[in-house]
Amino acid sequence: MTFLDKCTLLSCRLFSIFCTRKKFSCISVINFHMDSRNETKSTMEITNVPPIISIYRHALRTFDDKFNSEFTTNLNKLKYLMDMLRADDLGFDDGLSEPTLWRKPNKAPCTYIEVFQNSDINMSIFVLKPGFKMPLHDHPHMHGLLKVIVGAVKIRSFSEYPLKDAVNELDFAVRARHEAARLAQGIHRRRRLFAKVSHNRICRANTETCTLTPTVSNYHEIEALDMPAAFFDILSPPYDTLIKDIGPRRCRYYNVANEVSANVVELQEMDVPKCFYCDQAPYLGPILG
Repeated sequence: MTFLDKCTLLSCRLFSIFCTRKKFSCISVINFHMDSRNETKSTMEITNVPPIISIYRHALRTFDDKFNSEFTTNLNKLKYLMDMLRADDLGFDDGLSEPTLWRKPNKAPCTYIEVFQNSDINMSIFVLKPGFKMPLHDHPHMHGLLKVIVGAVKIRSFSEYPLKDAVNELDFAVRARHEAARLAQGIHRRRRLFAKVSHNRICRANTETCTLTPTVSNYHEIEALDMPAAFFDILSPPYDTLIKDIGPRRCRYYNVANEVSANVVELQEMDVPKCFYCDQAPYLGPILG
């Protein structure tokens, strides 16, 4: 091979290496830009998820028995998500917060809006007439979260006194079965119990989410102040869900029969107050499910 041929061959090899490196460099730059776009897209998708969708998804996980080991962590995160919830996130109809609406003849003192319900959770909005008090009621072996989204409400919550340890499912089922047997025999002794005030405060749209558990703040009454008020809540399990071998989960109403001290009262079960009835309005927010 002549000197000229060697020079020509070397030049070809150098040119080939240069082109190959340039090609890989271009591919790397393209891949970098593609990864950056994908990462930006992923971030945008997360950012653009409506708050109520995030709450809905996380509520399903929180109250799914498959994730019992993560319950406390998931519940705290759900509360955090609800703390930031606003009326607009739910497509709330501003007409429902107009005082003139509530002065119309035959208007129910409470409007109920069902957001979502399955066998594990119930998500809903309640709108209260100015000055109306939702009667004191219980949440049998349930967890609940309540977030005010319009106006202001006064919430007075009670825990059974003395406070008991968390009631497990078996203990609850035994009690419920005993009561079901008495009801089947036509015997219904209305509950009477001591309860301690756990919360007595005014909540507004910028107030953090209120919570209740099967034993803490499980009884409460909610009163709208001088303007219409609305709150969003999540309950699990929902009312009327079946308790195994027992029947549907009942909501019971109470009055304060005796004030033992400044913080301890005696509650007496009563019929549903005639003043408490609801009409309904459609949910106008993002579609769930």
